[in-house]
This record gives sequence, structure tokens and C-alpha cells, in this order.
Amino acid sequence: MTIGDTYVWCPQGTVKDHLWIVISDPAQHGGACVVINLTDSSHGEHSFVLVPGQHRYLYKDSDVNFGDAFLTSDAELQLYVKYGAAKPHDPMDGKIVEEIQRRAKVPHPAFPRHLLKYLP
Repeated sequence: MTIGDTYVWCPQGTVKDHLWIVISDPAQHGGACVVINLTDSSHGEHSFVLVPGQHRYLYKDSDVNFGDAFLTSDAELQLYVKYGAAKPHDPMDGKIVEEIQRRAKVPHPAFPRHLLKYLP
């Protein structure tokens, strides 16, 4: 697993599949990594909007959901893949991932502060 890998997944505690993006390097943190998802766009003040054409999964304007970012691990995510709960998708463009990381480190008001130490 590397930065920019994506998965269509509905983690425990969520209600539907979203595209989740790996935004930190599990190799640098003992397998731990931060994932963040895309959701319906609100075009709000702090939104980072992705549009169709920026990734094959996107069919409408979608916000990076900074508030839903969480820490998981390579092993845990691969287990979900093994059992079909998470489905690997096309990698996210590196420039987009870098912008997500940059905005999270500003810090974004919704991004969980304890996750900042995992970002490059």
C-alpha cells in the first residue's frame, strides 16, 4: 500500500461506500496510515472539491471530507480487501494527494489534529 492508493469502502460506523484515499505512508509508521474520503460536495468555505475527470470514480462534484479522516493500517485494510468489504480502485493523482495533505496541515479546521504527525 502506498500514498495515493484508493479503495471503495464502507468502514464500520459509516452508512455507505465512499472512495477512500491513503494520504500517509504506512512504511514510515509501522503499517499505520491515514485515510480520507470523498463525499457529496457542499462547496463550503473550507471545501476542497474534486470534479468528474479528476478520478475515474467521480461522477459528480465531491468534497474531500477532512473530518472523516482516520488512522487505519495496511494490514487492516488488506483484510477488508481479502473479504470483499473494500475494493481497490485507481490511484489518486499525486498532485491531488499533495494538495489534500497541504490543506490538512494548514491545519484544516475539521482534520483531526492527532493525525497530523502521520502526514509527510
